Amino acid sequence: MKGCKLCRYSQVCNDLPGICILIPYVAITVVIIAVGYLFVTQELL
Repeated sequence: MKGCKLCRYSQVCNDLPGICILIPYVAITVVIIAVGYLFVTQELL
């Protein structure tokens, strides 16, 4: 995985290629949780 484009830390990606695959999913999950949290707090307030 020398050509890992999603990771800026090429050494980490070379050691753990799975991180490059998980980063987009983690980012999407964080965004969904943040939007859901904001929606719930706005609805309750």
